[in-house]
Amino acid sequence: MPITVAMIEEKEFKTKMRGYDPVEVDEFLDEICDEMVAMQEEIATLTQRLNQTAHNAYVSSAIPTPVPPPAPIPAPAPAPKPVEAPKADSSEAAQRLLAQAQKVYDETIAEAKAKAEEILSGASERASSGLEDLEAEKSDLQQEVEMLRQAAKDYRERFLRLIEEQHHILKSETALFE
Repeated sequence: MPITVAMIEEKEFKTKMRGYDPVEVDEFLDEICDEMVAMQEEIATLTQRLNQTAHNAYVSSAIPTPVPPPAPIPAPAPAPKPVEAPKADSSEAAQRLLAQAQKVYDETIAEAKAKAEEILSGASERASSGLEDLEAEKSDLQQEVEMLRQAAKDYRERFLRLIEEQHHILKSETALFE
């Protein structure tokens, strides 16, 4: 069933959560309708022009055109000797054309291979450069992790000493608490 402009204009869609914006859909459908109307008008115009041209061709072929009287026939010229050279020339021209086409083909393939090689080498260089950058970043992060581990170890040792010192102070100062 062909879709018409009226069908598009009358079509209603259900609304759902997280669906399309109805105003935007309607505007787009209006643009489609306008384009369909313009296309239909252009088709009608072209069909009319085609029919007119066909009619004019039919009318002009139906009207007999005056035929000029035949020209006097000149005396026959002596028959030329058959020449095989044009066939050889056309054969040579065809060979040259094929050779030139093969040359263009070969050059195009060579250029494509060179371009592919260039792209691959560039990608390889970028990949190795990126890998080196990642290795350097990994090394930096490993050093930072090691520094954080050492700092945590030092902090733990100081904290344990502080607790032991406080424990020692509390034991020695029991007289205050009795």
